[in-house]
Amino acid sequence: MQLASAQWIYVGITLIVGVGAGVQASLLGSMGRDRGPLEAGWVSILGTVVGAAIFLAVRSARGDALLSSPFDRPWIFVAVALVTTALLLLSMRELGAYFAITGLFGLAVIVSAAFVGPRLGVAVFIALLITGQMFAALILDHVGAFGADVQRVTAMRVAGVGVLLLGVALMRRGGD
Repeated sequence: MQLASAQWIYVGITLIVGVGAGVQASLLGSMGRDRGPLEAGWVSILGTVVGAAIFLAVRSARGDALLSSPFDRPWIFVAVALVTTALLLLSMRELGAYFAITGLFGLAVIVSAAFVGPRLGVAVFIALLITGQMFAALILDHVGAFGADVQRVTAMRVAGVGVLLLGVALMRRGGD
């Protein structure tokens, strides 16, 4: 099956976002061990809101706002970004600053689902996202990233990722 070059770009973007989502899961797991799962989720959500508010402020300032009034004005998003950043910093006391990026990984998943999902099809998008996550998870588990228990890469685990890729190929083929 022949994919157009734009389709290959969407496949690559989705795999990369999936890898990011795998890193996010590992970071959330580490934060969850230290603070609790809801608290880890809270920090991640705040990071997502900060990131979205900054991007929307820039778009609005350029005149590219697609939301209704008053959300077509950059100052709304700047205010949201400032307040949410303060909440994020307060919530992250005694945590490593790198935990703030967990929300940006979540933002990437949300934005790519809205942009790439319809172009690839939701099923293929989700399958690619999970494949990227599994690839990242294999590596992160192998090295015990962020304090997790080490889970060595084995042939069976690699084969599992291969089966996911085969599933993506079958779903793409079935779409023609």
